[in-house]
Order: sequence, then structure tokens, then C-alpha cells
Amino acid sequence: MISPVILFVLVFMSFALPVSASTVEYTLTIEKAIINMTGRPASAMMINNSIPGPVLRFKEGDLARIHVHNQMDEETSIHWHGILVPPEMDGVPFISFSPIAPGTTFTYEFPIRQNGTYWYHSHTMLQEQIGVYGAIVIESYGKPRRADRDYVVLLSDWTDEAPGEILRTLKRGSEWYALKKRNGQSILGAARLGLLGNYLKLELQRMPPMDISDIAYDRFLINGSPEIALPAEPGEIVRLRIIDGSSTTYFNLEYAGGPMTIIGADGQDLEPVEEKRLLIAVAETYDVFIRVPASGAFEFRATAHDGSGHASAWIGAGARHPAPDVPKPNLYHVMGHISLKSIFSFTPAGAMGMPDNAVDEGAFDEPGMLMTTGMQHMHSMQPAVMEHRGHGAAMDHDATPHSIQLGGAGLLSEDISSHPDLAMDGMDVRRPWPPYDRLRAVKPTTFSEDRQAREIRLTLDGDMERYVWSLNNKPLFETDSIPVRKGEVVRFILINRSMMHHPMHLHGHFFRVVNNQGDYAPLKHTVDVAPMSTTVIEFDANEFGDWFFHCHLLYHMESGMARLIHYEDYSPDAAVALIRRKLYHDPWYFIGKTDLLSNMTGGFLTLSNTRNIITGRWEAGWHKADELDWEGILTWERYVNGFLSAFAGADFQGKGDALDDVRGVIGLRYLLPLNLNMRAWVDSDGGGRISLEKSFHLTPRLGLYGEAEYDTHARWEGKTGLTYIVSKNISLVLQWHSEFGWGGGVRMYF
Repeated sequence: MISPVILFVLVFMSFALPVSASTVEYTLTIEKAIINMTGRPASAMMINNSIPGPVLRFKEGDLARIHVHNQMDEETSIHWHGILVPPEMDGVPFISFSPIAPGTTFTYEFPIRQNGTYWYHSHTMLQEQIGVYGAIVIESYGKPRRADRDYVVLLSDWTDEAPGEILRTLKRGSEWYALKKRNGQSILGAARLGLLGNYLKLELQRMPPMDISDIAYDRFLINGSPEIALPAEPGEIVRLRIIDGSSTTYFNLEYAGGPMTIIGADGQDLEPVEEKRLLIAVAETYDVFIRVPASGAFEFRATAHDGSGHASAWIGAGARHPAPDVPKPNLYHVMGHISLKSIFSFTPAGAMGMPDNAVDEGAFDEPGMLMTTGMQHMHSMQPAVMEHRGHGAAMDHDATPHSIQLGGAGLLSEDISSHPDLAMDGMDVRRPWPPYDRLRAVKPTTFSEDRQAREIRLTLDGDMERYVWSLNNKPLFETDSIPVRKGEVVRFILINRSMMHHPMHLHGHFFRVVNNQGDYAPLKHTVDVAPMSTTVIEFDANEFGDWFFHCHLLYHMESGMARLIHYEDYSPDAAVALIRRKLYHDPWYFIGKTDLLSNMTGGFLTLSNTRNIITGRWEAGWHKADELDWEGILTWERYVNGFLSAFAGADFQGKGDALDDVRGVIGLRYLLPLNLNMRAWVDSDGGGRISLEKSFHLTPRLGLYGEAEYDTHARWEGKTGLTYIVSKNISLVLQWHSEFGWGGGVRMYF
């Protein structure tokens, strides 16, 4: 006979334990397809014949078993974003996992140790961009259902252009995508707004044209469509599980039926907080409650951060009530009147829970460069001085402390209309940054006082002209791992020295985002590091293995903004160790330009990777109808940073089909203030050459350029001209050359 005590224990355990926990199996088949998102056919990859892939649903305590069939002619992979898994199940090729070969199947198997909203995607090259992604929902045991309806809202971006071609276009420094989005900047555009002085200040600081995002997308999608309808009855509470599964797009989120109540971020529960509009970073998730008004269909709108489009979910039925428009960013204002003098007071380090030595003057490569260290997570602040393009910042610590007071959610406490010159991204109440300062965990997240954190400082750097992205000025291709020890607390101090947002994702862990909530700082797996700001995260090194840490802007990651986190004494599987070197691939890109004019021709062919640039240049023209004068220059160039590179090569000169002279050359390229490109060399004949080159955008499509060159052998030479952009690869050119006179024609990129 069973004793009453044993019977009580059995009954108690039957209620306390997840009795429905089980093995949950899915089969995912990845294959190529031609689809039509925009009215034009385009290549895609689909999971189970759909984009996005199916929603995977589990309960906390389940065992997940997922069979992934690769039906393509190339490798693939699936990463379970935000899910705590054994390292060999994380799905990042060459770290602790071998990619899934064509025509094969790999079975992922791992216990479900958490609950919340997550997602999955390919971690192979650029496959995520063309369809390999989907949502994950994990239900919790013992939590009451507080919503009448529960919907997944998976956001993404779509382009008909092949992702590899996008990256090659970015590598050539093209302004085409900004022009396509109508975000191009110009002298006349700045003058029209009374901001010509600001435009020239940016030129003086060697800044390229400002942009918020890199790519012009053809569509923005919710659950695979530009517009969807979600049934709901008046008065119901609806839970939206919002996932930014895009490749590069941040979204401003707003619901026409009233404020959204945030109850979770990145799968972790939060104290409820209301937001009218919020910015979600790439790869983040937010769980929100909304209430359906008495009548009508109300729009939940996700507007691309660069203002180039949006996707909509209509919730309810009846007359439609649209969400308000989010104003497009004014990129002239982003680095506006305050670009040479910050209006913000300097908050001493430590005042907001940040360590006193978190950021100091030694954190930067060039003398005199400082980064603001005051924490309210820095997302409510916009330090705006840019010492050089995409790399560094400085703040005036003598700025008046009462200039502007900012709230914790990035909102001005004064009416923004009284400061038209300050209507900047991140400062305009209509364009807030992520609401991190208001996110509060439901229980303490701090570590015990006897566990001192080990600090690791990482600068986020970029060169938009060559599209090179890095951490601590080194891309993944030329770095070693970041070592950590099991059981220690690790603090990453992330210093963004670029003018772009970077969503930084740590695989295999959750980290504390140090904000103004003290012991209740939220736990996340992805954090936005805003332009020219510092973010501090802390994590418990309790997941033994090798893990990836990277910017989740797909093309930034592929261009070098990533690191391997390596636990000491961990060894990957022998098969993975043999292919680990492939993680550090540094691909080569071919780019070319040619001018076909009535009086001459010129151009270049370039083959380059991150540090090495092999270039052949030519220029040929006619002094007379029967006399062709030409020069060709072949160089190997070593890229140091966005300002400096060194080169060596040969200069060939001739007339007609005759080669008259060959000289060896060695020299430097350097970017001067006002974005003047200087090239100087000495040659094997004891001579030398120096040239200055500059281009201006008069309008977004119409450009003015000029070049002046002095050669000790041939003396002065120069040219100037106008270009008009017709398409991504074609421009019209009108040019005057000091030797060959006037001519017109076409410029082609390939």
C-alpha cells in the first residue's frame, strides 16, 4: 500500500513537472526556386516550399529533433537564433559544425531549456537574404495565457537583386542605393535646407555622404507578404510576437489602435512597459500586447528605418485605420549644426552603473579622440562629431549641460519644433531609438559581488568607401579568437566609432544590457549599438564551447565585423577543426570602370580583397586624328585604413602601338580634409608625381569632378567634368582634359 506521503509527492510532481514534455520532430527541406515578389521573377531559396519557413513550436522541456534536407547544389546551414543549444548544434559552419552538403540531411537535436519568441536562419554566406529563415515559438509551463490571440509577426526585407551582386556593388563604393531610395545628398540639397555649411563641415572632417542603411530594397515583408490581415474581435488582447528577421533593416513599429505594451524582448520576460513607437534592431524580438478597439481594422505598421517603405498587418475587421507615417530621416540634420560642438553634457563614467574605466582617451587610434561614456545606455544621446569617415568620434566636454534634456527612451523633453536644426535621427520624438533604458527584467540579473567581471573592449569600425567592417580595426579574416574562461563573468565594452547602427549578437548566451535599471538590467541575445555611442554588456561564461559574436547586418558580417569566442580548453570536433580555416575566408572582388568619350578613353580594372588591391588603369586620347597618346599604370596596393594605403607598380607610356617608357613606381594614397584624394609617388627615373582628385554631388544624380596632377617629367596635367547618373552602371559624361580638350560620352561600371 502506498503511504500518504508518497502519494502526495506523486500527485504534487504530476502537477509540478512538464508531463507533456516530449520529442518534437520537424523536417525542413531547403531548395532553390524562382519566385515573384515584385512583378519580376527572382531567384530564392525556400524552406518547405515557402518564404519564410514554417513556424516551429515547442514547449519548455521538450526535446527538439529537426531534420534539415539540403536539396540544393550548394552547402547550407540553420542557426537557432537565441536558443541555448550544445555548440555542435548551433549551426554556424566552421565553428563547431560542418555545413550541410548538397543532397544530404543533417539532424539537429537539443533540449528546449527556455521559453519565448525566437527565430532560425541560414548562417551560410548570404542565403538568409533570399529566404532561409523562419520563426520559433516556445510555450512555458505554468504561465497563464494572458492574451485572447497570439500571432507571429516576422519582418524581413526583399530584393530581386542577387545578394552577391549587392555586396560587390557596396564594395565599389557606389551611391546607387542611396539614390534609388531618394536618400542621396548633394550641395544643392544642403543649400536648399540652409545647411550648406554643415555639408562642408562634413567634407572637412573627411566624411562620406551619410546613410542609415546600405541597400535599397524592393519590398518589406510581414510573414512573407507586404500586407497581411490578422483576425481579432473588438476588445480582445492580442499578443504579437515580433521578429526582425531582415538581413539589414531596422524597423519603426507602431499600432494604430493605441500603445503597445512590451512584455518581453529576445524571449526574456520584462516588466510591462508601454511604447507608442519603437525601433527594433535586426535579429531582435519583442513580445507586445495590444488591445483591439471597438470597431474597425487597425494597422500594425513596420516602417523601414531609412523611410524607404513599410509592411502592414491589419488587425480586426471593418473600416481601416492606418498608423501614422514615420517621417523620413533628414540626413543633412543627422550631422547638423552641432557636428563640431556637442550640445550634450558629459556624464561621468560610473554615474549610471558603468565602470569608471569603461572608456578612456586611449581607446582610439588617433590623438585627441574621446568617446562619451555617460550611460543611459547612450541610446538617448547622439554625440555627433566625426573625426574621420566611419571610424572615430570626439565630444566637447565643455558643452553647456542645460542645452537639451533627453528622456530615457530617446525623446526630447522640449518640443522638437523649437529646435528645427536638431530634428535628427535618434533625437526626433517621431524617430526614437530602441527603448532599452525602459526595459526592466522581472527578476535580478546581476552577478554575485565576489565575481569580478573581466573587461574586453571592442571598437566597431567601418570604411564605407571600400565597405570594410571590423572590430578593433581588424576584420575577422585577420584575427584570432577572443578567449574566455568557463565560470568567469565577461564584460564587453562596445564602442561604436561609425555612423551606423550595429545589432551585435552573441551566440549561445544571454547577456545583461547595462542600463539605468540597476540589478534588473534586461537579458538579451542581440543589442543595438547606436551610432557614435558606447554599450556595455555582461554575460556568464557558462556555455562551454566555441561561439560566434558578430554584427547581424548580413553584409557587415560578411565584410568582417565578427569574432570567434573561444572557451579555453575547448576543442571542436576533429572534422570541424580540419575546416576551421574556412571561417576566415577573405574573398576577392572584381570591379571595373571605363569612360568612352569622343576625344579619349580611360578607366580601371581592380581585383581586391580586404587589404590587397591589384589595379590596372589606363588613359588614352588623341592630340590629332592620327596620334594616339596613352598611359597605363599597374599597381599592387596595400590598404591600411580608410585614409592611407601604400602601393608599388609600374607606369607604362607610349604613342600608337609603340611603348616609349616604363618606370617603376612606389607611393602612397592619403585622404585629405575636404575628401581630397591625394596620390604621390617616386619613380625609378628619379622623378615623381603628385595628384589631387575631388568629386562633388551637385544634385543626387549630377556630379562635378576634377583632377590636377604634377609630374616632374611631363609637368602639369588636369581634367574636370560633369557626370549624370542614368542607372546603377551607366552615367553620361562631359569632360575637359588639358591635353585632349573637350569630349563627351558614357561611363560604364561592371
